[in-house]
Amino acid sequence: MRKLLTLDTELVPMTYAEALLELAAERGVGREQLLAHAGLSSECLHNASGRLSLNAIYFLGNSALVLCKEPALGLLLGQRLNASAHGILGYALLSSPTLERAVHFALKYYRVLGLTFDLELVEHEDYLELRANESIPLGVLGRFAAEGLFAALYSIAGFLLGEEPQQVQVGFVHPRPVHAERYREVFGCDALFDQPWHWLKLPRRYLDKPMALANPATMRMCEEQCEALLAALDVEDGLLTRLRRLLLARPGDFPNLDSAAHALHTSGRSLRRHLAEAGTSYQKVLDEVRKRLALQYLTTTHLPLFEIALLLGFSDPSNFRRAFQKWTGKRPGDYRARPEQP
Repeated sequence: MRKLLTLDTELVPMTYAEALLELAAERGVGREQLLAHAGLSSECLHNASGRLSLNAIYFLGNSALVLCKEPALGLLLGQRLNASAHGILGYALLSSPTLERAVHFALKYYRVLGLTFDLELVEHEDYLELRANESIPLGVLGRFAAEGLFAALYSIAGFLLGEEPQQVQVGFVHPRPVHAERYREVFGCDALFDQPWHWLKLPRRYLDKPMALANPATMRMCEEQCEALLAALDVEDGLLTRLRRLLLARPGDFPNLDSAAHALHTSGRSLRRHLAEAGTSYQKVLDEVRKRLALQYLTTTHLPLFEIALLLGFSDPSNFRRAFQKWTGKRPGDYRARPEQP
């Protein structure tokens, strides 16, 4: 039976959390203070797997934004996440013969990092365009995560090339932030905002440049380990992922199983069988999505509970309260009132 990918799945490299904790400490926010604000214990940073859950890194990032009061925190974090911070995938990039090989390798295996983005590479005559869309709604962390992702990619590209790439262009989904001028400091260009997706464009002339640390043997070893990790985590882009995206895209109007199957161009029977093979069911996936959206609404909006209940498909707010308590062990009102939540 394949492992089900959920928000509790431990995918995110611990190096991301450590880099964020160090960055916060430099701004006067101590390690224990940040962990306590995020509702996390120091023990979670000593996990034998060396990885954090998506939920844990979400709350840690949220708390860092609140306590550090640094709007450009995502950009600063991304600049710190060098190739080695990304574990085995990072070592593969360092061992790549060319930047083009590194880019295609990253696009094939980026899911082993637990990124909350779907990445797509679009090739143009004069440049490559990397597009990123949220695979789950990140709410207030959307800008922080996108800034961190692209700042890290740009920094790694510069390290591999031995020089800062020129004539790079970058765009983001979010509106122009108060620290927009700092994007030029990171990317060497003014960013565009209110775009249909996050994107980064790199001139093609850089792609064939030989890498100084190219090592075919190391790269083969890294590829084998990335393949094994993908298989173990079952994060391939399959029917389960497409179902989750479908549900996330339709809050307040969740389809039933047969309607969802039709939208995914399969039969209800096939969808039910696929979910059973993955160790889950349509109701479990729906509850996972509802829980994720509920946490987002409660922490990022002032909507009354009855409106949140309606958005999650509950006609009776009491049913929502019971479901939420089952998911989290807390009542919605108590969760919203937690002092560690922004």
